[in-house]
Amino acid sequence: MAFDVKTLSISIPDPGGDNKQLFVLQAPTDAHGGGLRILEASASNGATMNAGTSFSLALHKYSSAGTPAVNGTIAAAIGGTAATYWTIKIPQDFTIDDDYAFLDAGEWLVVDYQEDGSGNPTACFLTLSYLVGK
Repeated sequence: MAFDVKTLSISIPDPGGDNKQLFVLQAPTDAHGGGLRILEASASNGATMNAGTSFSLALHKYSSAGTPAVNGTIAAAIGGTAATYWTIKIPQDFTIDDDYAFLDAGEWLVVDYQEDGSGNPTACFLTLSYLVGK
């Protein structure tokens, strides 16, 4: 069986503050596949970070409501703890929670950005692999 896996690479700029939610991908409508499933995700940063100078990224699922709300955590945060501080150009894999990996039609994939002190991204990229459809 062949699968049509899509790959997307997204630049994560400095969002200009702490506790930012970056809406990066919306699942297609029912007329165009009706959803998508996140298969894999990783991120890399162009600078080494340590305590007080780092940031974390988590992947959340948000509703398609007029005021979107969190519908679950697709992947817990990476990058913001001693175990996962960023090392220049070394990708880190997210651990995908299969219970939340499917985004129904119109739902959003959101990158939850949290700063640790004065940290901010330097040539940071998020790479996703996903399947479109139910």
